[in-house]
Amino acid sequence: MKHENTVRTPSLANSRINTDSTANLSIGDTLRKAKKNLFFSRCLMGMLAVLILTIVFVVFFMGFGKFFLDYVSNPVG
Repeated sequence: MKHENTVRTPSLANSRINTDSTANLSIGDTLRKAKKNLFFSRCLMGMLAVLILTIVFVVFFMGFGKFFLDYVSNPVG
């Protein structure tokens, strides 16, 4: 039985990774990297949602939303 300290990976596991710095990533390393990227993208989307909600609240709180509501609620004729 041959013992090595390397991790065995399927031959097509890293076929979509083309750069030299990530060419030898194992499946676990690839999944950890994807999980980290997913966490950061979810954090950014959450911050963006909070920012948009804050802007909408401030617009209506300061009275600028009244003009928009009047425009939308007025009949066409």
